[in-house]
Amino acid sequence: MIDRLRSGVAAGALAGLAYGLFTWLVASPLVHHLEHLASHGGDHGHDAAPAVGETATAVVSAGGGVLWGILLGAAFGVAYHLFEPALPGGALKPYVLAGTGFLTVSVAPWTVLPPATPGMEPLYGTSLRVPLYLGLIVLGGLVAATSVLGYVRASRARGRGAGILVASLPLAALGLLSVVAPPTLAGGGAPAELSAAFRWLVGFSQAGLWTLIAVAFSRFDRRVGRRVAGSPTATARGAD
Repeated sequence: MIDRLRSGVAAGALAGLAYGLFTWLVASPLVHHLEHLASHGGDHGHDAAPAVGETATAVVSAGGGVLWGILLGAAFGVAYHLFEPALPGGALKPYVLAGTGFLTVSVAPWTVLPPATPGMEPLYGTSLRVPLYLGLIVLGGLVAATSVLGYVRASRARGRGAGILVASLPLAALGLLSVVAPPTLAGGGAPAELSAAFRWLVGFSQAGLWTLIAVAFSRFDRRVGRRVAGSPTATARGAD
């Protein structure tokens, strides 16, 4: 497990670095622009916000992105070691696990607690939102596990098409939750188009982070496997 934990941390560091740069160069300027629109009601005049403060905020956000990537990568390595035998897909197993991670950590909580655009405020306090968020993560994990197990069993019994159909049912049920869930945010002064673009940007950035972790982890894990297979101990065992 140590080797896969190391591979996960290394993959998370690389993916987190890319995510941090994305946050610095793309997400932070967009957030600042949305904050300006929300506070000025669409007035495009220049305010007196210091550039140094904006840069410091962007650097902190980028650093947080790197740490987030390392944390996810470490969790990815441990989870892959534990659940790899049960994952379908052969060489695509890291990507299957990345998809389940994205579903669990991001998509499931967003069904009730979507990303808040600048100018929007939560309707409920932290004492409610934190347990709700953690509960939605647990729900996302259950949905992901049900979807993967359903695919494995149905595809073995009736083929890949049936497996895909069975796997999609828990995902569709989770999607319905976003329709029936009551609103949890209020306010917002930015145009609806920019707010929607911001949420899509957040979603794609998180999906990209998980994808980069899977790509890097797959390569690191193959290197570790080749090194272990070529070690003197493994060679001696093969000779026996």
